[in-house]
Amino acid sequence: MEPETLWVKVITSIHASNRKVELIPFKKSMSGVWKNIGEIVKDFTKNNININTNLRSIVGLGDKTLFWIDTWLGNEPLKVQFPNLYLLAVKKKSLVLENYKILNGGRMWDWVWLRAPTSEAEKQEMDNLMGRLQISEHQEFSVKNVKSSLGQRLDLNSAAYVFSWNNWVTGKCTTFVWRAIEEKIASAVALRNRGMNLPDIICKTCGAAEESAVHIPLRCNFAKRTWESVTNWLKIPMVNVEGSLKDLLLEMNEIQRSKGVRKAIYAVAIQTMWILWKTRNERVFKGRQGKVQTVLEEIKEASYPGVKLRSKHGSITRQEWWDFNI
Repeated sequence: MEPETLWVKVITSIHASNRKVELIPFKKSMSGVWKNIGEIVKDFTKNNININTNLRSIVGLGDKTLFWIDTWLGNEPLKVQFPNLYLLAVKKKSLVLENYKILNGGRMWDWVWLRAPTSEAEKQEMDNLMGRLQISEHQEFSVKNVKSSLGQRLDLNSAAYVFSWNNWVTGKCTTFVWRAIEEKIASAVALRNRGMNLPDIICKTCGAAEESAVHIPLRCNFAKRTWESVTNWLKIPMVNVEGSLKDLLLEMNEIQRSKGVRKAIYAVAIQTMWILWKTRNERVFKGRQGKVQTVLEEIKEASYPGVKLRSKHGSITRQEWWDFNI
């Protein structure tokens, strides 16, 4: 964008309840009607009125709305609501459309950071942002329409398409697992591959192998012992910890159980990977040594609300879940 160029958001057509919004480039050197439109902002500013705070973008497919800069989620731009994340964002002028992918009927948010959010403030903002995105109800932002629009761009043979969306766990957990499958989490190997100068990329937990996206939630000795405890609790055979995350999830989907129980087991698998990642972060950044039994209890406790509130097992008690009697 040229330094002197501004952008004016204009409703270019109105038909029934459908409004089409376009971004029109506006230069200060222009004359005529567009110059008058652009200078309206100055008149409001002189009277201490910020017109941008009173305008909201209609997202639609997300191909006309700037994710961080436009006001579309809440009453302020996301760069104001989440300043720490905005500083980390590589593409500060990216469109909403550029920050998510459609995967098996679910919307997976995906950003490019200068580095992974690691401070308490950054992680808190990330949690809040994911929560806002999950609960927001934008009628114009139709997953069905987006999926239809992007369908031809997605590789139906890619590994990502074997990933099944499970609404019995939070979107944050599901997003993490999907990103781990795509090798996009901030493991030591991934950070090195992005150009970060790390003196050591060996796993800080087991010290036996490089810390990759698959190593942390599956192949690390601590992860293996956790999966042994989890599968004992679920009353299923031990999972193959030498394969990939994708293979493990496929294995969970093919377990010979009823559809409802199989979905519960799949939800627990996602929750397990997320908590193993959290445990790793606690060890790396705070020096806290996790215990398998403590992790297992956290998995049970964290996975219970999703099954209780979102499944047909609404009458299940906490003790029944802890004993996996469903």
